[in-house]
Amino acid sequence: MVADWLAKVASKLAPATIQRRMIAVHAWHKQNGHASPILDGRVKQVFSGITRTVGGGVQRAVKPLMRDDLLAVLAAVERQRPLRAARDAALLLVMFSGALRRQSAADLRVDDITSHEHGIDILLRKSKTDQSGKGLVVSIPFAFGDKCPVKAIAKWRELAGIESGYLFRSVSHSEVVGTTRLDVGSICRIIKHAVALSGRDASQYSSHSARAGFVSSAAVAQMPLAEIAQVTKHRGIQSLQKYLRVVDQRRTKSLL
Repeated sequence: MVADWLAKVASKLAPATIQRRMIAVHAWHKQNGHASPILDGRVKQVFSGITRTVGGGVQRAVKPLMRDDLLAVLAAVERQRPLRAARDAALLLVMFSGALRRQSAADLRVDDITSHEHGIDILLRKSKTDQSGKGLVVSIPFAFGDKCPVKAIAKWRELAGIESGYLFRSVSHSEVVGTTRLDVGSICRIIKHAVALSGRDASQYSSHSARAGFVSSAAVAQMPLAEIAQVTKHRGIQSLQKYLRVVDQRRTKSLL
């Protein structure tokens, strides 16, 4: 059964994601006194084949959407029809400013947002670092002009008439707003499309580019790592190093 599931998701999920889910299945069975299906020889064989075929050692590093890149993408997004432009701008700004993963953006509901004098707080009901679902709060401050994620959310909600439920929804070609949330695949496609509109190579970017772009841009601006981790919700500063290597390399002085 598990081996069949592995074969089905092999082309859809990264090996690291599959491995995390296998670990969760194994842990549940052990905790409940059952034999773990993960230990089955066929399961191990199928997963080994997936890692050899897809590559499980090193994940492809996506290009971070740096601050200046984001501003150029936002300008390009504005050339779309009003509703789609408003949604895409709000999505990009919130994912960048809050360093959100695509699942957190998809799950975001109107009642998860609390306004205050400095901006908004966003409640992440469940995230990669909070699998128990206790909830984490990300604060997003006001920004100037069209770069403000708080104003972008307000504009999107007003144009779309969203008073409750999921914040980010589909928009049809005829500018009709859907009633259900965007799925993670749609969020990735929206970001790639927005990047392409700006004339950049969309194949180098993904939905993770906004989060990576926040970390890298914050590092360039010399924001303390502890403050960056407070936004990204990384458990330790060490986890940020994969984002900072490119920034550190760019700071290396020429010997010529």
